[in-house]
Amino acid sequence: MTFELLDANEDAHLAMSLAQSAGDFLVARPEQLRVSTKSTATDVVTHMDQESERLITQALESQRPLDGLLGEEGAARDSQSGRTWIIDPLDGTVNYLYGLPQWAVSIGLVDEVGGLVGVVYAPILDCMWVAHRGMGAFKRQGGYTTRISVGQESELARALTGTGFGYASSRRASQARVLSGVLPQVRDIRRLGSCAIDMCAVAEGQLDAYFERGTHSWDHAGGAVIVRESGGIVSGLHGQREGNDIVVATNPQLAPELVALLESLQADTDN
Repeated sequence: MTFELLDANEDAHLAMSLAQSAGDFLVARPEQLRVSTKSTATDVVTHMDQESERLITQALESQRPLDGLLGEEGAARDSQSGRTWIIDPLDGTVNYLYGLPQWAVSIGLVDEVGGLVGVVYAPILDCMWVAHRGMGAFKRQGGYTTRISVGQESELARALTGTGFGYASSRRASQARVLSGVLPQVRDIRRLGSCAIDMCAVAEGQLDAYFERGTHSWDHAGGAVIVRESGGIVSGLHGQREGNDIVVATNPQLAPELVALLESLQADTDN
């Protein structure tokens, strides 16, 4: 499967176009951002998050009127088609607020089977990752498109592993406990600040693994398709699918050992 065939797919092309438009809008940020908070004082949202979501959802309402919508900033519409677009209009808002480059627009499309399309666009990195179920995963950067695949590391002790942290202090305390158990068992830990970018890093082998408790469907819906189409595995623990409890992304060789370690540490709980 080539990127040209994927680009010709109407759903993938639409998702790429909308992610590009929203990303370009976000790059043109005002000098003074209007910032408010959500769940905690550290859980921030900017006016740009909300406007980015509006840009995407208005286009989807026009072009895919029967599809459902679910967005981080409140977009919600029941599906009449069996398909739902899941949108994070700005994943990595704190990075965006501080002028760090690791933020992205993430768009996923799911149907009754599962993830169908995933697009993650990081404008400052000039990088777009895109995948469609059964068509493979690709990365576009600097005018070049390449097919991507997960790394082949098979030893957890050599695995460069990404993670992230929640906003509530009680959640962070639990995640610190888990991290203290994981860190001695892996090569090292990276915390980029964007679930979507972390998952794409796994998909192209820049990270060997990623796990995080407390992400939402809009954080990982697009990235999950990209990881799976790059040959990776996305799951929860104890035989469960990925979800708010925890998301784990890695290659097939590392998955059993990493999942077992996270289960032993009760990484999907706040104990």
